[in-house]
Amino acid sequence: MFEPNPSGWQVASADAPHPDPHDPFSNETEFHEYASDYGEVLPQIRLPGFSLPLMPLPQERRRIRFYMNLTGGFLAGHFLLMNLLFFILMEVYIFAQTAVDTAMNGTLPDNYIDLVSDYLTNSSSYLALTILVIGGSNLFFSLLGCRITKIPLSTLFQTRDLTAARVFAYVCICLCIQTVTGYAAYGLETLFEGVDITLYEADFSTTQDVKAVILSFVYSVIVAPVTEELFMRGFIQKNLSRVSQRFGIVTTAFLFGIWHENVAQFILAFVGGCFFGYIAAKHNSLVPSIIVHMCVNFAAEAFTFCETYSFDTAYELLNWFYTGLVLIGAVVLLVMLIRERMPRSTPAQQERGLRMLLTSPLMLLGIIIHVGAAVVYIVEATQGEL
Repeated sequence: MFEPNPSGWQVASADAPHPDPHDPFSNETEFHEYASDYGEVLPQIRLPGFSLPLMPLPQERRRIRFYMNLTGGFLAGHFLLMNLLFFILMEVYIFAQTAVDTAMNGTLPDNYIDLVSDYLTNSSSYLALTILVIGGSNLFFSLLGCRITKIPLSTLFQTRDLTAARVFAYVCICLCIQTVTGYAAYGLETLFEGVDITLYEADFSTTQDVKAVILSFVYSVIVAPVTEELFMRGFIQKNLSRVSQRFGIVTTAFLFGIWHENVAQFILAFVGGCFFGYIAAKHNSLVPSIIVHMCVNFAAEAFTFCETYSFDTAYELLNWFYTGLVLIGAVVLLVMLIRERMPRSTPAQQERGLRMLLTSPLMLLGIIIHVGAAVVYIVEATQGEL
């Protein structure tokens, strides 16, 4: 028989059944293998007959906010570290180049620093710098975050029920998502242009020499998918899913979207991020999301490569092949939407989701920083300063 406890929770006799720490909310729609041990949030869950109240307990609130603040703080820290490293490395490059050219040529033109900066930004060296700074920052915060929150890296790759056929279907679905969101982004850009607002789009174009092409593929097809999935679907989603997998998937996708700091990529990153998060939870692994992420980026790089070098025949063949995969993806996605559903949240889980996030200051800081950066880029693009 249950008895009241001064802390507000209930206990039962020692022979009462133990609740499942991996399913404390008795939510059959969630993926049990993907669930974290809720005892790390609320140790009392391990007590026989313990029953979670609808509203979170004070200790529970503190622990939930800890994970939310940590992820938000890491988002903010990632932004600051990445920009600081870019600034330092570019200043070092400019200083070294200035010293060399001064020694060789004497007096330099007044706009010399601007010329060197423009050259660096449009050279293959900038791509190498991007790989080093962004890839390194992603990896650093992923590993540090997993260590702090006690997520063994091996648990992020315990893949279940993944076959080659499923991977192919997922790739086709994501290519379909890429196409639809691409049209949506184009329509939104056109709409904003009608009111004289230019939406900023990230531009990584460089001189198209062999080194630039290779580095572009390395970054887009290998470094970005692997390190971004480790940071987003690994560290962030895993921690935000401690209470609700649905909340973790959708919130991480939103953070993934604003992380790109431009509207066009937000649309693809959010919708695609929801899909990445779902298959990561479903298969209890980052493997499917990394593979699909790689394939989507490869398709974009392949089209850019053919267009840049005017490989018209190759571009046409690639377009036909891509269209076929998109059509397959549309059919498979429709079937998937009929047969499968994203995990739902129980009322108790809902009480531990968005409301907790909105009262987690570091999470709000991380969101504000990236949304603010996107707004600044839009203003500068509209004023022609980019």
